[in-house]
Amino acid sequence: MTTLTPTLTTTPRRAPTLPLLGQLVLAELRRMIRNPMFAMGTLGFPLIFFALFGLPNVHEKTDAGVSVGQYLLVSFGTYSLLSLAMFSFGAAVAAERTGGWLRLMRAAPLPAPLYLTGKVVAALCFSAVSLTALYLFGHVAGGVTFPLGEGLRIAGELLLGMIPLIALGLCIGFLATPTSASVVAQIISVLMSFGSGLFMPLDQLPKVVQNLAPYLPSYHLGQLGWTAVEGQGGSAVHWAWLAGYTVVLGLLAAWAYRRDEARGQ
Repeated sequence: MTTLTPTLTTTPRRAPTLPLLGQLVLAELRRMIRNPMFAMGTLGFPLIFFALFGLPNVHEKTDAGVSVGQYLLVSFGTYSLLSLAMFSFGAAVAAERTGGWLRLMRAAPLPAPLYLTGKVVAALCFSAVSLTALYLFGHVAGGVTFPLGEGLRIAGELLLGMIPLIALGLCIGFLATPTSASVVAQIISVLMSFGSGLFMPLDQLPKVVQNLAPYLPSYHLGQLGWTAVEGQGGSAVHWAWLAGYTVVLGLLAAWAYRRDEARGQ
C-alpha cells in the first residue's frame, strides 16, 4: 500500500514595504551625514553664502517693497536643494553603480522603485533640515523671519518643486562615471545657480543669460518662492514647467537605468 505524503510548498515571504522603506531612508540619511563634504556643500555653503552676501543687505527693500532678507533666504534655500539633488543623486548614484552596490541591490529581492523611493524620501528629509537650518540662521543672525503659515508653504513648495532636480540628478548618476559625475554635477549646479538668478538678480546678468533663465528648472523653482514672498500670483506657470521637466527628465532617467541594468553594471 502506497501512502502519498503531501508536499508542502512555501511561498517566499516579502518584508513589509513600509518598514523596509524606513530602513532604506535611514541608511541613506546615515550615508549623507557621514560624508563631511556632502554635508558641508548642502548645509554649510548656503549658510556661508547667506552670511557673506545676505546679512549685509537683510534690512533693505526691493523696488517692490519686499524684504531683501526674505528674498535671499529663498534664493540660497533653492541653491541648497539644487546642490543636494545634483550630488545625492548624481555623484552618489554613479559611485553606487560602478562600486557594485546597485548590482547587489538588483540581486536582492528589492524592487528598484522602492530603492529609488528611499533615496527620494531621504533627500527630501535632508532638504527640510537644510532649509530649517538656513531659516534659523537668517532669523538669529539677521532677524529675517516669515509668518509661520507663509514659511511652511514656501518650504513645502520648494521641496515639492525639487522633484525635477532629483530626476536630473538621476540622469547624471546613471549616464556618467563616478569621476565625471562629480564634475558634471558641480558644473551644472554652479551654472544653473547663476543662470537662474540665485546668486545675483537676473536684471544684472548678461542679456543672453536672462533669455535662457526661463528654460532652467531651478529658475522656476526659485520663482515659486520669490512670487510667494512678493505676494504675486502666476505660480501655475512655474508648476507647469516643473511638471514638464519631471516627466521628460524622469523618462530619461528611467531609460538610463534600464540601459545600465541591461549592461549588467
